[in-house]
Amino acid sequence: MYTLFNATTENSNMSLLFYVIFGFMALMFLFRAALGYKRYKNSIYPHIYDNYLIDYFYKVNVFRDGSKSGMLKKLVGYHRLNYANITNTEGKLVTQIITLIHTKGILSIAYLTSEGKYSGSDNGNWYIKRNEADGEKKFKIENPTIYLKEYNLHLSQALENRKTQSLIAVPDNTDITNLHPTCKVIKYSELPEAFKEADCGYGLNDAEIDEIYEKLGGKVDHK
Repeated sequence: MYTLFNATTENSNMSLLFYVIFGFMALMFLFRAALGYKRYKNSIYPHIYDNYLIDYFYKVNVFRDGSKSGMLKKLVGYHRLNYANITNTEGKLVTQIITLIHTKGILSIAYLTSEGKYSGSDNGNWYIKRNEADGEKKFKIENPTIYLKEYNLHLSQALENRKTQSLIAVPDNTDITNLHPTCKVIKYSELPEAFKEADCGYGLNDAEIDEIYEKLGGKVDHK
C-alpha cells in the first residue's frame, strides 16, 4: 500500500508540474501576443495577413515563418513572402521591402511607416511634414525609389532576368499629393487590391515559387 501511495503521489505531482509549466508557457505566449498587437494594428501587416493571432503572430513567433498568408492565399493562390531590410553604406536602415512571389510573377513593395505629408520624386531626398507639439516640422528621409530600383535590378539578375513589378506603400493616414515618383505609391489599405491585380505576364508553379523564395534566402521544407 505504501508503494502504491508513493507512485500515485509521484504521478500526481508530475501531472501538476506539467500543467504548471504548460500554463506558464501559454501565459507568456499570450503576454507577448498582447504586447505585439499595438505595433501590429498600426503597421502594414493587417493588410497582408488575415488576422493577428493565428495568421501572423503564431506563424512568425512559433514557426518562425511568415512566408505564407491566409489572406494572400485567397487573393493570389500559392505564394511566398520574403522580407528584406535595406541598409546604406553606413549600415543605417533606409528601406524595408516585401517581395511577393506568386503564380503570376514577382511584386516588390517598399513600405514606409511614418505618417504625415510626403513630398519627393525619383531623385534626391524625400521629405515628410508632421504636426508636432510645437508646430509643423519637416524631416528629410531617404528616397525609397532609389533603393527599390537597385533591389529590383539585383532581383531580376538573380532570377534570370524575369520581369518584376514594384510599388511603394505608405500608411493610410498620410498625404501623398506631393509625391511624384514614376513608381506607383499606394496606401496600406489598397494593398489587397494591388495583390489581386499584380501580373507580370508569365506564370509560376508552386515548385518555381519555392525555388525563387529559396534564392532570396528563405527555407522550404521539401518533405
